[in-house]
Amino acid sequence: MPPIELSSHTDYKTIGIDEIDSNPLISHLVMPPENDREAILRLGLKPEYSPEERMLPAFARRLKINRLRHFFAPTQQVHRQALIGISSQVFDGYISRNPMTAQGQRILYGHSADISVRPTISLIAGHSGMGKSTLLDRLLSGIGNQDYQHTKFGEVPFCERQLLWLRRNVPEHCTVRTLCASFGDYTDRILGLSLYHGIFQNLRGGDRNYYLSEIRKIVTNHHVGVLVLDEFQNLSLMGVGAAKIIAFLVNLRDELGLPIVIAGTYKALRLLEGDLSIARRLVEGGYYDLKRPSAADDESFVQLCKIVWPYQWTRTQSECSDSVIQSLYDVSQGITGIMLSVIITAQLAAIEDRSEQINENMIFKVFKERMKPLHSAIDILKSKNPRLLDTFDEAFSNSFSETAASNYTTRAHLSKILSDRTATTEIEPSPARSESLETSYRSSSGVSTLKMDSDEIRKLVMENAGVSLAKLLD
Repeated sequence: MPPIELSSHTDYKTIGIDEIDSNPLISHLVMPPENDREAILRLGLKPEYSPEERMLPAFARRLKINRLRHFFAPTQQVHRQALIGISSQVFDGYISRNPMTAQGQRILYGHSADISVRPTISLIAGHSGMGKSTLLDRLLSGIGNQDYQHTKFGEVPFCERQLLWLRRNVPEHCTVRTLCASFGDYTDRILGLSLYHGIFQNLRGGDRNYYLSEIRKIVTNHHVGVLVLDEFQNLSLMGVGAAKIIAFLVNLRDELGLPIVIAGTYKALRLLEGDLSIARRLVEGGYYDLKRPSAADDESFVQLCKIVWPYQWTRTQSECSDSVIQSLYDVSQGITGIMLSVIITAQLAAIEDRSEQINENMIFKVFKERMKPLHSAIDILKSKNPRLLDTFDEAFSNSFSETAASNYTTRAHLSKILSDRTATTEIEPSPARSESLETSYRSSSGVSTLKMDSDEIRKLVMENAGVSLAKLLD
């Protein structure tokens, strides 16, 4: 089984803080950001672009337009808060597990972490298409490489393989066994070995303590810094089984001193309802809500449009006017993934019909003609009806199923609901459940509150995001 990528050799640094300088698991990592500016630089991902590329042949420009699918602008304050908060938690977890200390050695040999302050579980939530998975990508890369090979720390031999993070999607109909098996197989894939494959797959009816001991081997043997679980909303399908998985994750955190990050749609918040203990545990490290902009003049949405719009590969470049921003909001309702798809599709259409320019008319045209499967999902958001908003994520995920393009029963049903007097009574959109949760479960770990104005953010993302995407077309 080939490894995902070659491990990175370590370059230990001395910064004058003993807890870090004396710990081989963190003295080589990128330090948590000092402020908003550093967080923006670390998170931003911009496509490689040159205005001269607009003169390339059509086939080459069509390829380059797809670079926009690898784009991230941290225009929301919560993006920067997540990086600062979660990277700090990773460092906190490693401090208590320093293998150069007696306590760290105890953990390596199977004892529970004896620490006074427990690492935390953090929750990232938002609608489908708001960039939760992309944010996780940027957060993890902003902390360091996934795989490090240690050989010697100072004068002390330290031939250890360190996996900074393990990240998996929560499968539908997840159980503790299938979740553990997923982490075991993934660890083998990173290492390029076959150490853990089959340990969980061949087991039937094992108790939680057995699974915990096997995952402990992975975490301790390879000095895992953080577990990341995406698509966490799939646990809502499990009923009482979800509580068992959450309890298992809490045990991992407590016994191994391991921070955990989970991400999912607002459907995942149902797991917090009715059980204050579970709610507290799932958000004690921070609740990061990727809120959908409520209008076209939302500051973060305007910033995002102004940052991404100049990346045009059509012959004629157009300006990002207020009407363009309004049209982008009308067809996306603030969903980042849809907005980027519209811009990409509009440029491809402009090259195809030889108009070679994108504007608000082209935006509406491509959305109407080429993105029909998304119409039902956008209609749900436009309705601002609380009864319907809960169905958006499912409608969005099903938009490009094999039958979506020809199946309009969902939209007909939507129209029927909207025509119902009860459903269409003038209702101010009730605050999302996530808003109250954000207030109730604000992170107790300090995060930067230093804000930057829109011009500073745009300049940082446009000019200084130090990520080269030269190999995107490979």
